[in-house]
Amino acid sequence: MKIRDLLTNAQRILVLGHHNADPDAIGSMYAIQKAIEKVNPVGHITLACDDVSRLSNQVLEAFSPDIQIKDEASGAFDLVVLLDTNSRMQIGTQFHGYIQDPSKVLVIDHHEENPEISKLAATHMIHTDRSSTCEIVTGLFESMNLEMDKATANLLLAGMMFDTRRFFYADKETLSTALKLLEFGAEYEECVYSLIIRPDRSERIARLKAASRTRIHMISRWIVTTSIVNAFEASSCRGLLGLGADVAIAAGKPAENVVRFSARSTKEFFEETGINLGKDIMEPLGEIIGGKGGGHPNAAGANGEKNRTKGLNKSVEFIRTAIAKSEANHYDS
Repeated sequence: MKIRDLLTNAQRILVLGHHNADPDAIGSMYAIQKAIEKVNPVGHITLACDDVSRLSNQVLEAFSPDIQIKDEASGAFDLVVLLDTNSRMQIGTQFHGYIQDPSKVLVIDHHEENPEISKLAATHMIHTDRSSTCEIVTGLFESMNLEMDKATANLLLAGMMFDTRRFFYADKETLSTALKLLEFGAEYEECVYSLIIRPDRSERIARLKAASRTRIHMISRWIVTTSIVNAFEASSCRGLLGLGADVAIAAGKPAENVVRFSARSTKEFFEETGINLGKDIMEPLGEIIGGKGGGHPNAAGANGEKNRTKGLNKSVEFIRTAIAKSEANHYDS
C-alpha cells in the first residue's frame, strides 16, 4: 500500500520518535502530523516518544511552542508511524505493544536497516544515503504534492542542520532539499540560532568526567578513546573528538539493567578506513550487551541491559579488527 493511502485511511494514528528525541526526530514528527492533517483531516493523531532532548525542546520553543508530544499513549491505533529509527529497542517499552502488527506500522528512517525490519513494519521508507529523516520527509511532501507552512519548513530545516552538523555532511541532493525548505519559508538564521545551546552544568561535568576517565588506544595511526560515564554519552564523545580523538566511544549506565553506548568518529576516519560505526561496531556490540545497536558511519549507538565493561572492551576489538582489515584491503589493491 502506498504511504499516502496509509495516512489517508487510518482513523487513529500514533506518530512515534526514538528516546531522547533529537531535532531530526521531532522535526519529522511535526511534519508527518501536518501531512496527515492535510490528507486525512478527520484522523486523530497522537505524537509520542519516551523523552525529548533539551536541544529539541529549545527548537520546538522557537518554532512550535504549543506542540504536544506525550510520553505515553492509550487506546488502539490503526497506524503507527515510527520515525528516525527502525528498531524497537530505540523506543520506550511503554510503546512496544503498539508495534506488534507489522501491517499497521510504517517506518521512515535514514539509519542502517535493521535486519528484522520486515517483522517490525510491512511498509518502510528507509534511505541510508540520505542525511536525515527530515530530508526524507521533505521529499515525501513533494511526492504527495503537499504545501508546507513556515513552522514545518523551519523544523525540517533545523532537523537537517542538526544531523548534518550544519551541512558539514551534505551532498548536492541534501543542499537542494534545504533550498526547497527555504522557498517554503524556512529562515536559515533562525534555525541556526535555535540549535545553539550551551551545555548545562551536569552535561559539562559529564564531559569533563569522560575526559578524566579516558583510555587511549593507539591503533595503527588512529587515536581511539573509550570512557565510562553515567549520562550524556553522545555529548561526551563529541567532547573527546574535540580534544583530538579520531574515534570516541562512551558507555553509560543510566539505570539498573540498562546500558547505553555512543560512538563518534571523524569524517577523515570514515573516509580513509571505510569503517561504519553503526554497521561494523554498534550492531555486533548490541548482541553482547543484550540489546540492539546501529546508526551512521560517523555517529552510532547501542542500548542493552548488561556487560558495560565487556562491551567497551569488545568495541575496541571490533575497531582494531576493522582497521586491520581495511589496511589489508588497501595494501592488496
